[in-house]
Amino acid sequence: MASLAAATMEQEWSGSVASAVPGVTADEAWELLSDFLAFHRWHPRVAKCRRVGVSGAGPRAPGCVRYCEGEPPRGDGAADWAHETLLEHDAARRRLRYEMNDNNMGFRRFFATFGVVEPVDAPGAAGCELRWEFECEPVDGTAKEALAARLQAGLDGMARRVQEAVPSPLTAADAPGAVAPLEAAGDLKLGTSIAV
Repeated sequence: MASLAAATMEQEWSGSVASAVPGVTADEAWELLSDFLAFHRWHPRVAKCRRVGVSGAGPRAPGCVRYCEGEPPRGDGAADWAHETLLEHDAARRRLRYEMNDNNMGFRRFFATFGVVEPVDAPGAAGCELRWEFECEPVDGTAKEALAARLQAGLDGMARRVQEAVPSPLTAADAPGAVAPLEAAGDLKLGTSIAV
């Protein structure tokens, strides 16, 4: 029995990737990334993300099921897709855990934990780290390193998008010699924001 358990453990892949987000606090990043149904807004290779099923679970509630679809590859290939269920949403620890239920990428069993972490040496300071941990069965014809590299590239893209979405503490209006903002002159038009 012990040898069977050891053989099963050897067949499983696990790992983690991380990406720094300078100038953005962990709370700011978590506020953007904690919505399980907004994955497409932050991951550069995800084109669609929407709720599926009738569970009624909200985007931060365990049981919420999402359908994610990637950008179509060049050529005639189909886009990657997956159905994923939110298993845990821990706002205090800034992390969520989910399971991939079905997909067209060759995964049979896939669990992931996504989190936002404060700098250990300066809690509350600007700057945080995004972490993505995974455990899954091996995917036929793919190396574990290729999966880790793909997750790393996606996480790096998410870090860039989060950094771009959070305004810098020093804005142009704070700079020496700055010109008064347009709203002071009454030229600001409401309803033209592209923010979602």
